[in-house]
Amino acid sequence: MSQFHSVKIRDLRQETPDSVSIAFDVPESLQSKFSFVAGQHVIVRRMIDGEDVRRTYSFCSAPTDGDFRIAIRKVEGGAFSSFANEDLKIGDMIEIFEPMGEFTLPIDAARKTHHIGFAVGSGITPIMSMIRDVLSREPLSHFHLYYGNRDADHTIFAEAIAALKNTYMERFSYQLFMSRQAVDIEFFNGRITGEKAAVLHANIFSRLDVSGYYLCGPISMIDDVRTQLLAAGEAEDKIHSELFYADGEADEARVSKPEAIAKSRVKIISDGREIVVDYRDEDGTILDAVLKAGIDVSFACKGGVCATCRARVMFGEADMVLNYGLEPEEIADGFILTCQSVPTSKEVTISFDE
Repeated sequence: MSQFHSVKIRDLRQETPDSVSIAFDVPESLQSKFSFVAGQHVIVRRMIDGEDVRRTYSFCSAPTDGDFRIAIRKVEGGAFSSFANEDLKIGDMIEIFEPMGEFTLPIDAARKTHHIGFAVGSGITPIMSMIRDVLSREPLSHFHLYYGNRDADHTIFAEAIAALKNTYMERFSYQLFMSRQAVDIEFFNGRITGEKAAVLHANIFSRLDVSGYYLCGPISMIDDVRTQLLAAGEAEDKIHSELFYADGEADEARVSKPEAIAKSRVKIISDGREIVVDYRDEDGTILDAVLKAGIDVSFACKGGVCATCRARVMFGEADMVLNYGLEPEEIADGFILTCQSVPTSKEVTISFDE
């Protein structure tokens, strides 16, 4: 059974004025449990001012680095990100969950291909893990990075990216887009947009053997770039994305406007156990009702983004309000984000074990 483990903070590195990277001292006895694939993340948990605060953060290190490192950018009003940037110290203990996530780049040492990454802000974190992994373990492959930030001072991993370019000059290229700082080439002024992605595709990507596009950042960038890549003829299964935060409530994210049934018996399947929760509409979401009943299930952002609270409806009906984290095929298979869902039938069975 996956669970939280208490580990020590081994290293803290100030990456920008508002971001820090954190390395965990994972003991040898736990290292097999924390084996990860580039692009995956962990849930980090800490009691802050008496509240159980959980957030998901991606690894920025590669699996072969021997370094379990994440990066956290401070968000205004963010409980955990503020704590991590202002109060966390080397030697402190913190709880982390075992690695998870499907936004990954499988490595094949024998292939010769091109990988394309689009990142904005802290969306560079999982992309950075992918870049390191490709360059170290796919010796015939190339990685091309397009990375947007407000200015140079707030560009996470700027020095590390430049160092990788110096080490892998023939196999790694990157371009920085700045939205609040002028750069010499007009094309790279402003945000990454679908229009710019279309120009890049026509002039660069279309001439390469590209095996995958990896997009990470706000939903506006992801949707815009994805739309233009599809319009250019790229196959949908070559375009992979992970949302780091939602910049406004996009229409695409709204699944429905459900009204919860007044009362429902919700059977929860978790870690092989079955527990019945008597749901009332004042309970809020299914996740709220489950936590209120004292059942320990995985969750993090509670905003419909990270998909950590994903579960499958096995019987009955439940509807979601917002969805940023599930793919269409997952919804078709009955999966919901419990932090965004309410029961709409008198009896519902939901499994967190699927």
